[in-house]
Amino acid sequence: MGNKERILETAKRLFGELGYAETTYKRIAQEAGIADGLIAHHYGSKENLFQLVEIEILTDLLLKIDESQYYASDGLSGVLNFAKCILKASTTPESGFLTLLRCSPFLANTVDADNSEILNVCSRVVEKMLECLRRGIGDGSIRADLEPNLAASVIFSTVFGSTRARLLAKENILGLSFSEDFYPEILRILTRYLGPVEETATHCHESLSSSELP
Repeated sequence: MGNKERILETAKRLFGELGYAETTYKRIAQEAGIADGLIAHHYGSKENLFQLVEIEILTDLLLKIDESQYYASDGLSGVLNFAKCILKASTTPESGFLTLLRCSPFLANTVDADNSEILNVCSRVVEKMLECLRRGIGDGSIRADLEPNLAASVIFSTVFGSTRARLLAKENILGLSFSEDFYPEILRILTRYLGPVEETATHCHESLSSSELP
């Protein structure tokens, strides 16, 4: 791994562990074992480095979401596979998912800079979900009375909220603990929310048997 790649990987990890404000050039350089000046040489400003980190994380997530759709037999399984990708990413440290939670462009403008490129990738993630929902409503696997934009808001809030609760549990003043059944239960909740009554039990069983989640 060259210096440029080492900087990017180190920054990805530190933004997740420390947040944006506490991730300094000095800290990145120390962790990466390089001179401070190399960071500015390769990436310019800290804001630019941050945006490149976020775009890399989101683009990789998009690729995994696209791959998951090849195994979706209908819209509902597409939504569930989509959710599994996010949940799976949250269990994989090298995915950089923690950075999305601590410095999330889904929640607010994290830095005082033009983050339109990040938000553009975010909009692609949202559109993928809307495509799954429209497909499911069209093929009958998702209940017909569901409004796609509202459903997407509920799904993202549920999935990202659950990952935040699990990954940042030590910061949770309620002191909640999370068993290995936590993420499978999130999939059950989504299945009951989305699916027609007669198909919910079947999809729920399929989503859990193939989830490959801890």
